[in-house]
Amino acid sequence: MLFHIQIEPPPTHQAALRILKNKRTGAMFVGKMAKSSAKKWSVQATSMMKTLAQEAKVTPLDEPCQVGIVFVYPHTKESKKTADKTGADVVAKSTRPDLDNLAKSVLDCLVDSGWLKDDGLIVELILRKGHGELPMVVVDIAPYQE
Repeated sequence: MLFHIQIEPPPTHQAALRILKNKRTGAMFVGKMAKSSAKKWSVQATSMMKTLAQEAKVTPLDEPCQVGIVFVYPHTKESKKTADKTGADVVAKSTRPDLDNLAKSVLDCLVDSGWLKDDGLIVELILRKGHGELPMVVVDIAPYQE
């Protein structure tokens, strides 16, 4: 299952630990509050992924799987020069945000939108970030093959 969503890659959830309160039970716990920009992205991405899942009549994958995610950011002046020189569609991005934090946002959306039963089923994760013409997130999900 391969899909592209035309959306700027996610902001990362970099927030300090806080004491939060569960809305239903009132219980206190230590957690992180996501930045509002990260929450907005998550809602938008989940909605787009859910629509794609419904159109493709996808049932949530409930077996070990491998996931590949490519984050494509808009070109900078420098990356555009490199792309023109090398002819590459996507040029490596080695600046922030951190790749591991980006992955967390997308994996949560995959579960919330019905592509995966649980992100604990992922046994292989391949990540890449780069600069390209169109900002997007490309996701490839497949049953795990040893």
